[in-house]
Amino acid sequence: MSLCPRCGIDYDPRILAQSRILRLPIAQRVAQENPGWHPAQGLCPSCAQHYADLFASQRSAHSLHTTTTPPTTAPYYHPAEETVWSQTERLPDYTTFTGRGVTVAFLDSGYYPHPDLCTSATWTGTMPMWTELTPPQWQTKLMDMDMRLAHYVDLTDHQERVGLDQPSLWDGAGDSWHGQMTSTLVAGNGLLSGGRYRSYAADATLLPIKIGRGGGRIPEEDILRGLEWLLRDDNWARYNVRVLNLSVGGDFVQAWQNNPVCLAAAALAQRGVLIAAAAGNSGKEELKAPAQTPAVLTVGGVDDQNRLWTAPTVPSAFSLYHHNYGTVQENGKVLRKPELLALGRWLPAPILPVSPLLREVAALGELRRVLLGYDEQATALDLSAASLAATAYDPADGFAVYRPPSWMPDVWHGVRQRMNAHKWVHPYYQHVDGTSVAVAQVSAVAAQMLEANARLTVAQIRTLLQTTASALPDHPAKLTGAGLLQPYAAVAAALRAAGGPLVGYPQSATILPASELHKWRTQGRVPLWQMPNLDDAPIIYVGIYAPAAQRVSVIGPWNDWLPDYHTLQSTLQGWWHAFIQLPPGHYPYRLWIEDAAHPQGHWLADPENPLRAESGYGTNHSVLTVN
Repeated sequence: MSLCPRCGIDYDPRILAQSRILRLPIAQRVAQENPGWHPAQGLCPSCAQHYADLFASQRSAHSLHTTTTPPTTAPYYHPAEETVWSQTERLPDYTTFTGRGVTVAFLDSGYYPHPDLCTSATWTGTMPMWTELTPPQWQTKLMDMDMRLAHYVDLTDHQERVGLDQPSLWDGAGDSWHGQMTSTLVAGNGLLSGGRYRSYAADATLLPIKIGRGGGRIPEEDILRGLEWLLRDDNWARYNVRVLNLSVGGDFVQAWQNNPVCLAAAALAQRGVLIAAAAGNSGKEELKAPAQTPAVLTVGGVDDQNRLWTAPTVPSAFSLYHHNYGTVQENGKVLRKPELLALGRWLPAPILPVSPLLREVAALGELRRVLLGYDEQATALDLSAASLAATAYDPADGFAVYRPPSWMPDVWHGVRQRMNAHKWVHPYYQHVDGTSVAVAQVSAVAAQMLEANARLTVAQIRTLLQTTASALPDHPAKLTGAGLLQPYAAVAAALRAAGGPLVGYPQSATILPASELHKWRTQGRVPLWQMPNLDDAPIIYVGIYAPAAQRVSVIGPWNDWLPDYHTLQSTLQGWWHAFIQLPPGHYPYRLWIEDAAHPQGHWLADPENPLRAESGYGTNHSVLTVN
């Protein structure tokens, strides 16, 4: 056993090894109160929870962004959290699925093969100084990184040019930004942010199709050309396209039955491709192709005010993005659109490489670091640049205590104004908004669902996405559809849909009635961990889908976070499960998994449990609630 450096209690050394990556503001607070402590020593879950709870209690109910001079462009709620949260931090996903083996196609004005689209497992070596690379050097470096592009198609100017060597893929022109933004929001692995700004489908394959004309203008007939290319010679099947992301819209309002773009989209959906389309950003009761197509899943947006929230119930403080809406008819039925909503504001997205903007924003990040005294803070906390790198901290990761420098205030004012102009959140990222942003999240989750269950039909994917969404009863039904996307729940449902590996299995973290418990106990050797004198307490079912695991256990405060103590039973389907009985209360917990990649084990939050608690670490704990 090993001692926690703060409280001195014995813990399994494997737990302390996992607990070295604390959130930077938490690490700073711990170091201030415990002289001589360093993140490399770790911090036990109880001590980390103490600081996480203390920190959370100090958050303001209202945004502090107007208290800065000049104000920031994004809301935040603690002086040490002037940051923009990632999509996975705000809408938790099923972390063990990343869209691997699924191709997502895009129709957009242009693209650039951003480093976040590389194959994560192939990246080795020292990260280059990206801002110092020339455009040819960018291309050489990226070609060496094994990009996850199935191919590249350029259909502009009524021509067809195919191949990853096409100049338009590498020119970094202004019309390349939108497609780069949407593609990385679907499938970026967050490489340039140390993984923090990863997307849900971080291992999916992409098929970017460039359409439109100069300056990013995309007439409706060019959207049609892209759809027809996918349909022609079954190109969609050739590249294994299962999802098509459309963050573009048509020219005018027209009934879908009379619109060639809508008819082509419907034909592609019939072939088994889920088409997710942005509803539009004007806030009007009108829909333009392909958003009005019944066979297309139309997506609007929610403004969550850049808040962290840890329950599936959508807070009433959330507002709607100004997305378009309307109704369409099919076979005598009236359908409301959008059918689904996702986060529509404050989403971090990469800045276009090989652009002057990237160099300016990175320079602003360095100025910010110096002006806010990062070097001074690092010295005071014994968190040098080298030690921060060793513990996966980035001095420019977006976290900061707002402390305007007393010297050269005019310089800081000018830096802040330039940061605001570029919606700065990180030296390589800016925050973005729109239904183009929202639909990208839906496309990414669809890719995760298809990785979990490749037999899903388009109709099943649409149904599961909508039935697992969180309702927004405080807003008009005509604007909300089924509600806000819940990535974890959609994938959990996909695993249990027809053809999935977990048909018939309960979802993890559910309380089972006695009859259900008896059924599972008689069908197989499912462990039941009972605390003494709790005969009438509810029994909770816990499980995780981990086909590659060699051993799985559940850890929490009831067993002192001890791996291998409460082990789960494996099934032929790759599902590990057990029952647990606890006294009334709220219990943080994780799953401890040992596999070939982690022979000593590593911990994961329960991907099927929507209840989370801030842990003080880089990722949240899951929570069991017993009444």
